[in-house]
Amino acid sequence: MLRANAHYFDVIMEAPASGEELRLSMPAWTPGHYFIEDFAKNIVEVKTFDAGSQRELEVTKTNKNTWSVALKGSKRVRVEYSVYAFSYTDTASYIDNVHAMVNGASVYLYAEGMKGNPVKIKLTPRPEWKVVSTGLENVGDWEFAAPDYDVLIDSPIEAGNQQVHSFETGGAKYEVSMFGEAPVDRKKFVEDIRRIVESTTPVFGHVPYKRYVFLVYFNDTARGGLEHLNSTVCFVPRFRLVPKEEYDLMMGLFSHEFFHAWNVKRMRPKGLGPFDYTGEVHTKSLWIAEGITSYYDDYILRRAGIYTVEEYLDAFAMNINEMKPVQGALKQSAEEASFDTWIKYMKQDENSPNVTMSYYTQGAVIGWMLDMIIRRASDGSKNLDDAMKEVYGQAFLQEGRSYTDEEFEATCVELGGREAKGIFDSRVRGREEVDYDRYLGYAGLKLSPKDEHSGEKGFLGVRAGTDGGRTTIKNVLAGSAAEAMGLAVNDEVIGLGGMRIGQDKFSFYVGTTKPGDALKLVIARNGILMNLEGKVGAKPALEFRILPVPGASEEQKALFKGWMLADWKPELKYPEYAKSPDRRQTMDYI
Repeated sequence: MLRANAHYFDVIMEAPASGEELRLSMPAWTPGHYFIEDFAKNIVEVKTFDAGSQRELEVTKTNKNTWSVALKGSKRVRVEYSVYAFSYTDTASYIDNVHAMVNGASVYLYAEGMKGNPVKIKLTPRPEWKVVSTGLENVGDWEFAAPDYDVLIDSPIEAGNQQVHSFETGGAKYEVSMFGEAPVDRKKFVEDIRRIVESTTPVFGHVPYKRYVFLVYFNDTARGGLEHLNSTVCFVPRFRLVPKEEYDLMMGLFSHEFFHAWNVKRMRPKGLGPFDYTGEVHTKSLWIAEGITSYYDDYILRRAGIYTVEEYLDAFAMNINEMKPVQGALKQSAEEASFDTWIKYMKQDENSPNVTMSYYTQGAVIGWMLDMIIRRASDGSKNLDDAMKEVYGQAFLQEGRSYTDEEFEATCVELGGREAKGIFDSRVRGREEVDYDRYLGYAGLKLSPKDEHSGEKGFLGVRAGTDGGRTTIKNVLAGSAAEAMGLAVNDEVIGLGGMRIGQDKFSFYVGTTKPGDALKLVIARNGILMNLEGKVGAKPALEFRILPVPGASEEQKALFKGWMLADWKPELKYPEYAKSPDRRQTMDYI
């Protein structure tokens, strides 16, 4: 790590060898992030030598991420290469004069046929760096060990002078490594992570590690996280930690990634392991791996007492706000969304809302429906925890294998009965619209539009934005008034009703119209002026709120109490949240 100012890691690798050649490869992607990143693009100048005599060996690049070493009798090979690392994301690596962040898939080559071999790694930090944080086993001064390559690249490293807080609970040790400044009470922050830990482990009834590390990066804008075997990397925008609603949303990130220590890292769908790092690995189960985790991430915050009942229900409604108003939810099942993540979810474009629906969102809604069904079928004695615990225990703990889609379905059906089977037919494999009121009704709740008068307002069905001071169209909803009048993505809106207009005035003007009002636009498309005419439609409900039903039964109230850990109330008092980026969802369609 001595060339930090130039943003390079200098790597020396030694491996045994036999035969005529040794093939070296660099992962094209990293587990947990289903996108081809081609990490080999950052490798600079691979050199190979006989480890004993230091005789240089011929090395030839055979494809985008593979090198062939001509051994010529060598029994042990020394490989030297550099990696340019200046990408501040949860999948890549970064190094400067202040700290280093190592995500293994973007730094470590592997020798083909030897991924199962044990690995030792020694770090050489800048002299002023005194702290290292990683889930790897420490075996010496800045020296670590992994049982195989999979564990090595599944164990990110932070090196520098970061703050590290620790606590113990449930027989395991936890470290919270924090790099960067943020206006946050760090003691409370760590305490809330502890509450998340203590509210998550009972779901599975087993702690599969002795030590777990949260690697936290406070920064300007980046938000995201990636799960690992006994650690997680989480990027948190520092100024989104001050308002309570923003702080809670960020805690949901930690809850999500920590839940993956079981659901994905151990309870793994068949097809995701052992890993093939050379290309896409397809599975229909990401709605379970990521989506059900997305159901639990907010729900764990409720169990931990971080969310009030109203705050949790408002957070859960965000899934409904994302799924209910757009056509994409009726064009793609949960299994289809999972299978196509490499080419659709991870490569979204302007038409995505019309043809796709995230497996995160679908899975969260399906997980919630299954939870409601199981609670109702068992009179509150069982819930979705029992399904997760059963699959985890049978597949991972007892048999050390991946689970199948059929196995997960059978477990849910055993607990929830015929109605649970209907969920798999209609929404997991099918594309039917979700009857939200049906499942909310089991807990004495119903769905209600936040704006009860939305249908009285005009609606064009577009998202607009600014581009170099120009008002441009970013999305056009299928079946909308905008589509009918010929408005297209990237059109520049120049005039409206005979007036020149900017984005603020464009959104304001459309918002003052009524269904059926005539609309005349002047737009520029590919530099050509065009006149478009049409009529605005009626604004659909885009935001929803969950409310109690009048006269809820004792059975409904009991289910509510078991789910929300609080008594049913005839009135819910929601906080008035600011319109943060994560709460906008479909609100900015006009």
